[in-house]
Amino acid sequence: MSDPNQPDAQMSFSLGGLGAGEYDTDLHQPAPNDADERLELPRGALIAFRRSGGLRFTTREITVYRDGRVIREGGAARPAHLRDDQLAQLAHMALRARLARHGAAGTRQTPDGYAYEVAARIGRRVRRAEVQDGAIPAELAPLIRALVRLLGRSSMIG
Repeated sequence: MSDPNQPDAQMSFSLGGLGAGEYDTDLHQPAPNDADERLELPRGALIAFRRSGGLRFTTREITVYRDGRVIREGGAARPAHLRDDQLAQLAHMALRARLARHGAAGTRQTPDGYAYEVAARIGRRVRRAEVQDGAIPAELAPLIRALVRLLGRSSMIG
């Protein structure tokens, strides 16, 4: 008969490198890999936008192309289209937002708040910004509001 305090040889298995008698005592989150987490701006795109967070954590992304297409993450739904004037207005907001001044967010995200990431092609350069709810600079706020509206609108197209 086997000892109840010792795992059965037939029942033991390894989970992620830990044996049956071992356990993980490290409660720290792994350091994020910036290459995996960075918001990408595809070729031909004007703006990429990601909103993540909320009470039930979600992440949603859209990409706005120079021809007016608005593609949701995954691209399963039919793309929305912006008119030329809407596209010009969005490009103007991105220029006025001075994205390069608002690099990576330095504050900790609130549990029920949102974090916003924007990557925009301005001229020949890609500018990026990350901001949190409650800490959105005034010059960036109009762009964030417009992209959030666009994010909500693109989710209804299908």
